Amino acid sequence: MKIFFLSLCFFIGNLFLSETKAQEFINYQVKVVSDSLPVVKGTLEKISPEGVAVNDGYGNYIMLRAKNIISIRLMKKGINTGKGFLIGTLAGAAIGSLAFTDNNNGTGNEQLAAFLAATTLGAAVGTTYGLIAELKAKKMFLKINKDEKLFATEYKKLEIYSKAYYIDKP
Repeated sequence: MKIFFLSLCFFIGNLFLSETKAQEFINYQVKVVSDSLPVVKGTLEKISPEGVAVNDGYGNYIMLRAKNIISIRLMKKGINTGKGFLIGTLAGAAIGSLAFTDNNNGTGNEQLAAFLAATTLGAAVGTTYGLIAELKAKKMFLKINKDEKLFATEYKKLEIYSKAYYIDKP
């Protein structure tokens, strides 16, 4: 039983420490605010002086013209506050449940208190980790305000985060 809980803790720890090695555009999510459509989130497919094309992950390929774009935010994909809370709570519950496997450790109330303390501590640590990861994930913010000339100068900053940049390379 202890081996199961230790392997569960090891697996959850690997979720925090694992890092995917892939092309840059896969690791980033773009959020485009425009005047013509609701907020569009997804992978940046292509960017040019005329506008952007975003794949929203549901099979929709959305193209936005520079004259309609208000702002563009680039964020790194990863653990957010909700995922951190969930993983931390599960890890704390797994560690706290070890109190129930040791029968000589005390009464039922003491074991329950140890379980609740470990679960609460795990949730707090996971939430803190998720908040820090979410703050570090904010990569870039471009405020365009429907200015085509500003977009034509600023779009080059986002070019390396687009799928077309990797596909169209010679």
